[in-house]
Amino acid sequence: MNYEEAKAYREKLEEKNKDDSNALKEFNKHYKSAMGLTPDHVKALPEWKLAKKVCDASFTELRNFNEWFVKTFKKEYAADRRKRNPTK
Repeated sequence: MNYEEAKAYREKLEEKNKDDSNALKEFNKHYKSAMGLTPDHVKALPEWKLAKKVCDASFTELRNFNEWFVKTFKKEYAADRRKRNPTK
């Protein structure tokens, strides 16, 4: 896998994680505790448990990929960042 392919795959993983996170946030639109947390009766729902499991799995996959990506493409990643922020 080259740098461009890895970047495209990372974007795909980020989009999947964002979608999974949004699915989990849908539960908070209708049910929220006074402190803004998800109440226990919602966390007991099988639908919420499945959404949480999927969201956690996609986040873990993204985190592991980012760890590999930054180590493997250290020079390319740094050059990309310098292009985006030339003042730093």
